[in-house]
Amino acid sequence: MSRLGDTIRGARLKKAMTPKALAKKCGVSESFIVEVESGRRIVSDDQAQRILKVLGVDNPVSTELEVASEPEVKLRPAPRPYVLPVDRPEKKPASEEPAAAPTDAWLDALGGVVKRVPIMGMDGVVVDHRLLPVIGGKIEGGNPEKVLYYRCPDDSMRGFRIHPGDLLLTIPAPSAMDDAIMVLEYKGKRLVRKVRKQEGGKLMLQHYDREFVGEVVSVRDVLIIGRCVRLEATL
Repeated sequence: MSRLGDTIRGARLKKAMTPKALAKKCGVSESFIVEVESGRRIVSDDQAQRILKVLGVDNPVSTELEVASEPEVKLRPAPRPYVLPVDRPEKKPASEEPAAAPTDAWLDALGGVVKRVPIMGMDGVVVDHRLLPVIGGKIEGGNPEKVLYYRCPDDSMRGFRIHPGDLLLTIPAPSAMDDAIMVLEYKGKRLVRKVRKQEGGKLMLQHYDREFVGEVVSVRDVLIIGRCVRLEATL
C-alpha cells in the first residue's frame, strides 16, 4: 500500500464511507478507489487532490504518481577484456605503470542515474518496467518519479501511426495542451487521444481508426494524466 493509499483509506474510514460511496462522490468507479488505496493504480495529481478534497483532508501527503516502491537499478561496470600475459624484460615501478583505462564516458554518465519507469495498461495497472537514463535530473523534461509508459491497447489511434502494443512515453501535464497526443481518463477509462482546445471550457478528443472521430467534451469531465513525448513501436 502507498502513502497516498493509506491516507485515502484512513480518511474514508474516519468518515465511515464505503469505497462505493467515495467513488460516487468523486465520479469514478468503486474498483478505482479500491486499487488506489491498495497502491496498485497510478493516479495523477488532479485525481489525488479531487479525492482528498472530497474526504476533507487539510494537509494531504505528496500526490506524486505512486507505484509499489521500486529500487533504482544501477548499471554494473563494464567487464574488462581479458588480455593474454606477455613476457616483460623487467617490471616497472608502480609510479611508472600506465594508468588504468577510463570507463566509457556513456557508462560514467548513466551510472547511478537510471530509473525503472513503469509501463501502464489501459486499466491503470503497472504491467512491466523499462530502464531509462535520468539526464539533468529529468527524463525527457519530466519528473523521473512521475514519468510513465502507456501501452496502447487497440487500433483507435492508428490514423496517427500509433498501433496496439506501442509504448508511449508520457510526462506529467497539469492541463490539456492544444494539438498534443495525451493520456487521459474519461468515463472511467484510460485513453490516448489527440486533444484540441475549444471555446467555452471544451475539449475535442480525436481518434482515428477507420475514420476520423472528434468528440467534444467538457474539461471537467476529463482527467489529464500526461503528454506523450515519444513512441516506441513494436515489430
